[in-house]
Parts: sequence; C-alpha cells; structure tokens
Amino acid sequence: MRTARLLGTGRSFYHVMSRVVDRRRVFEAKDKEIFRKILRKQEAFSGVRIVTY
Repeated sequence: MRTARLLGTGRSFYHVMSRVVDRRRVFEAKDKEIFRKILRKQEAFSGVRIVTY
C-alpha cells in the first residue's frame, strides 16, 4: 500500500470524484437509500466524516 502524499493536521478534506458515461443514472431511488446506509456504516467504522456525495 502506498503512503499518503499529504499529512494534514487538524481538519483536512479529501476530494474523491467519479463519473459516469453520458450522465446516465447509476442508482434508482431504492438503490440510493441502500448506498446511503452503506456510506453511513463506513463513516462510523472508519471515523471519517462524509460531507457530501
């Protein structure tokens, strides 16, 4: 595993970006809710706060 390029002290933000082809929908309404639950579980597990998605 590679090491982090930047080591922040205090409050830091990490920007992750993903795109889809032709702005197609990835999730239906039910899938979005499942995805949100997974994000929140990962957020609690890792101690990282997800600001937006």
